Amino acid sequence: MNSFIFSSDPVRQKEWAGFARFLFGGGIGAGLFLYLFAFIVDPFDTLPLSPPLERVPIASNARFSFPALARKEKFDSAVFGTSTARLLRPQMLNELFGGNFANLSMNSATAYEQFRLAQVYSRHHPDPKTVILGVDLVWCKTKDEIEQYTPRPFPEWMYDENPYNDFLHQFDLYTLEQAGRQAATLLGFRRKKYGLDGYTNFLPDPAVYDLGKVRVSLAAARSNGLGEVKTPAGFDPSKLDFPALTMLGGMLSGFPGTTRKIVFIAPYHSARQSVAGSRSGAEWAECKKRIAEIGAATPNTVIADFMIESPFTTTDTNYWDPVHYSVAAADILMRELRKADLGRPSANYLLLGQ
Repeated sequence: MNSFIFSSDPVRQKEWAGFARFLFGGGIGAGLFLYLFAFIVDPFDTLPLSPPLERVPIASNARFSFPALARKEKFDSAVFGTSTARLLRPQMLNELFGGNFANLSMNSATAYEQFRLAQVYSRHHPDPKTVILGVDLVWCKTKDEIEQYTPRPFPEWMYDENPYNDFLHQFDLYTLEQAGRQAATLLGFRRKKYGLDGYTNFLPDPAVYDLGKVRVSLAAARSNGLGEVKTPAGFDPSKLDFPALTMLGGMLSGFPGTTRKIVFIAPYHSARQSVAGSRSGAEWAECKKRIAEIGAATPNTVIADFMIESPFTTTDTNYWDPVHYSVAAADILMRELRKADLGRPSANYLLLGQ
């Protein structure tokens, strides 16, 4: 007895051929529909010729969301960094410094990822007003420790100068998922994750803040610091290699001399800072020295070191953990950055290279 598929019956063969055409045509049709959907929605706002919708930064991985923001002409000023700079609110920075800021800081961003995003911004802003860069541990890693990427995907195709190769990436599952989220957000069915200027408060609800737990984490950080390796005899920090600092110099020099460049070394809690006499302390001191040299060689640049023992970094209530400060502390930090920009002294920072 012949099966349906292999039947010699001409009628059944015709039915099978029609069914196959239906499946094949339906698959192509569904694929074209999904691709057209992704193109129209353009979830990352990077495609040329896509409809001019009021898209928002949608991806939880900011590496996909921020290239579009970095290209927007309206942002004549920007913040770059990791989570230690993400709480700098553009609205307050606009008031303090003037201009129109975007906060382009990304959680756990490597120095390379920050450098690439700054390249995108500088290509589309030939004469920005103010650039603020938060420097933390990733910039002072030695040669054997530095990483180009994190476990989070980094879409290099979004950071190049060819917008048309972005079309090749519109049919992967992540893009389709983000297209669905962007469409839901545009239709008002989904809450915006980031502001239109890149800012978001990533901290937990203030109602769950527990100073006791914070102090436990600070005590643990302090204990770990006390166990740091002492500076070995004959150790010469001048021979250390900090590869990221080459990118830092390139990042700053990529902006014109008319751009005000403010580099701040992040205010880790004093419990998290290196202990005097340790190898880590010597490495940090050398890295800060070289950052100061880069700043001194770059026109219109100020370097403010907040990673010192200060009223800011010794106030436990300023922090959620040894590295991340609170929203209220971020407001203090922004006002201090303005003072540093004006060259005024403060107990909360040291001006380097001046």
